[in-house]
Amino acid sequence: MNLELENVSKRFKEFAVRDVNLSIAPGEYFVILGPSGSGKTLLLEMIAGLLKPGSGCIRGAEGKRTGFIYQDYMLFPHLSVRENIGYGLKIRKKSKEEIAAVVNRLAAQLGVTYLLERRTTYLSGGEKQRVAIARAMAIEPEIFLFDEPTSALDLNLKLETQKMFMDWHRQDPNATFIHVTHDFEEALTLGDRIAILIDGQLLQCDTPDRIFNNPANKRVADFLGYRNVFGGKVVDSMLEVDGLSIMVPVEQSSQVYVAVRTDEIILSAEKLQSSARNAFQGVVKNIIKKSSIIEVTLDVGIPLIVDITRKSYEEMNITIGDRLFATFKVSALKVFKH
Repeated sequence: MNLELENVSKRFKEFAVRDVNLSIAPGEYFVILGPSGSGKTLLLEMIAGLLKPGSGCIRGAEGKRTGFIYQDYMLFPHLSVRENIGYGLKIRKKSKEEIAAVVNRLAAQLGVTYLLERRTTYLSGGEKQRVAIARAMAIEPEIFLFDEPTSALDLNLKLETQKMFMDWHRQDPNATFIHVTHDFEEALTLGDRIAILIDGQLLQCDTPDRIFNNPANKRVADFLGYRNVFGGKVVDSMLEVDGLSIMVPVEQSSQVYVAVRTDEIILSAEKLQSSARNAFQGVVKNIIKKSSIIEVTLDVGIPLIVDITRKSYEEMNITIGDRLFATFKVSALKVFKH
């Protein structure tokens, strides 16, 4: 049964969400992406049942085991790591032997066995996070809720944690993961689908490549930054997208997303003699004149959005229907292994 949010609205303190409609499938890794203060945590807390919607309804979460990991982890400072991990099992009146077995297994899996007898006040941020994950996993949730779980981590630990979440999702394919973040790179890495929440309004919900290449409106486009995002399978460093072969800095992958910034692509009337490995000829489909730049959409089999200076635009005398080359280096591609 899908988790359904129907016309959900709520105002709580300085936060609010308005008329949110979502349907999240069992086993899906669903990311809610938006800036700080947009109501993402408020939405999670309603899904968890911690708050009731002011109006509308949520179906499909009632009666299901739910694990919630907050941004600040919300560990119990008066309990040891062992007691924190086993807390959910204890209140479910599991036996001491069963609790000990689960705690020891998860501690070993997450590399915190050496911390089991410590109080959580003496842990680092990364250690606290792993304990919070173990505590959530202990009850074998059917729904996992993550509230900005990597925002306080350094880059290496953040990447390591994202990989942990991906592995965890693969190991438990029937569990639903709902992950809140303001980091679009994290959303691309993890999400099967992404919902964009800005100022309490759900502005768009779709697969990552569709969201980034077809933002629903200017607010979504401005928030995302990247405009050229493509997904697919990589074989021998070539990503196939709608019949177009793009050379990428990854040799093999069953699924990746790659992104190239609009200002990393060079437009030219003739094919450039350069070291750049990606060069495609296409037709100009759209031109948008902005204050300091010109945005050109070139159809090369897939739409490429390119920002050029007003001077370049005037010198090339670009018009809709022109045939131009788009060129970009492999190193200009940002890769998000999915």
